[in-house]
Amino acid sequence: MKQKTDLLKKEDKRDPNRAREYALRLLEYRERSEQEIKERMARKNYNERLIKSTIKSLKNHNLVNDRRFARMWAESCLRRSYGRWKVRSDLNKKGIDEEIVEEVLRESYSKVDELQIALALIQKKWPFLKEEKNTLLRRVSDFLKRRGFPFEVIAEVIRQQYG
Repeated sequence: MKQKTDLLKKEDKRDPNRAREYALRLLEYRERSEQEIKERMARKNYNERLIKSTIKSLKNHNLVNDRRFARMWAESCLRRSYGRWKVRSDLNKKGIDEEIVEEVLRESYSKVDELQIALALIQKKWPFLKEEKNTLLRRVSDFLKRRGFPFEVIAEVIRQQYG
């Protein structure tokens, strides 16, 4: 009985309809990059040729679009007050082409003032922090680095807030 179950599972991994269903199920949750879908399908042991044909089909139906995904990801990060370095890092990890990353960052972050975002974050998170100055500056700097803000923004926040 176990052999029959294993055989069925292997056949499922070769079935183009099952592969497409799996990819569509991934896209039901959220927009995904092409690389994310490839990686998830490979983890489920779909063969490379089937993965490629599934991705091609999804792209032909405009269900997978790395440029659209990158824009949506950047907008989401902006709403949650993340800096451009965090967005760049996330998009690189998700396999987005560097040219698309640059374009999306230019579009998204040209309209915002990262300094104001960082200042608002610090004022919200630590309005009355009473610590030794060096410890405070290190905590603020580390927090803003983790949020993806460039050094120039971090330095200006520290100058303006704790000057």
